[in-house]
Amino acid sequence: MPMGSRHDETGWLNERDGQWILRRDEGGRWRLDVGFWTAWRSRKLIGKRVRIVGRRGEFDLLNVDRIEAL
Repeated sequence: MPMGSRHDETGWLNERDGQWILRRDEGGRWRLDVGFWTAWRSRKLIGKRVRIVGRRGEFDLLNVDRIEAL
């Protein structure tokens, strides 16, 4: 399966009904596939401004490699 395009995005990290969402600084949003360990390590960042690095998995889904606080 080919890898999607790489994205480096900033915005506000939110969670809704168990789905993590990045509300982009430039407008729009990404659904995030964070995986168990990334979610566990990054849960304290929900509601805060973050930088997300990952690859596009679907139309509006990023497979997250890294989340960091800004």
